[in-house]
Amino acid sequence: MDRAQSASKPAKRLGRAASAVAALAFGASLLGAPNAMAEDTPSTAQLLGACSWADLCEFHPQSYWTYTGPSHQVGSTAFNCASQVNQHRIDWSDTTGTTNSVGVSVSAEMKFFEVFEAGVSASYGHSWQASHTDSEGETVNIPPGYKGWVERAAPKQQATGWYEIHFGSRYYGHYIWYVHDYQSSGFNADNPRSGAVNLKDAPMSQTERNQHCR
Repeated sequence: MDRAQSASKPAKRLGRAASAVAALAFGASLLGAPNAMAEDTPSTAQLLGACSWADLCEFHPQSYWTYTGPSHQVGSTAFNCASQVNQHRIDWSDTTGTTNSVGVSVSAEMKFFEVFEAGVSASYGHSWQASHTDSEGETVNIPPGYKGWVERAAPKQQATGWYEIHFGSRYYGHYIWYVHDYQSSGFNADNPRSGAVNLKDAPMSQTERNQHCR
């Protein structure tokens, strides 16, 4: 579903959110132009990219919350082929990037991300990083005949909202464009210890024994 909408002439800033299929107060939705060719309307990626040179690019947050991301293995798996418990140190590194619902890649240098971060910070008082990497080491006590590994669930935050982009001259036929239903998740830098790190172990399979216990 298209998230971009347009206004055909300069208009006062909208004070309410609208879904991607709703008609605009000052212009029609792109979905209301059945004869428009694909090249007649910009993609969401083009609109967000235009933030770097448009007259105005603002992000209007609508909601914010924190949560714990899905648990996943970090670092290597250690195998204990001995007859006693083995203490094995597993060093790991885990990167949490910023993702969004429109499938556009994010880096700290991108203007639309700077605008997003500023909007979230002003509305909710929370900082945002485009990417964050943690590197640590854990000691796993592995019983004989077992394998051990480390799982991590990163602390994350999520925000939703919409972009408002103004142009000094018509861009794809309009002075104002909107990107609605924008949702982004990333690392919770304000509470970096709110995630979870778990030490796991399980019996080796016969195939694993054959591979690692020779």
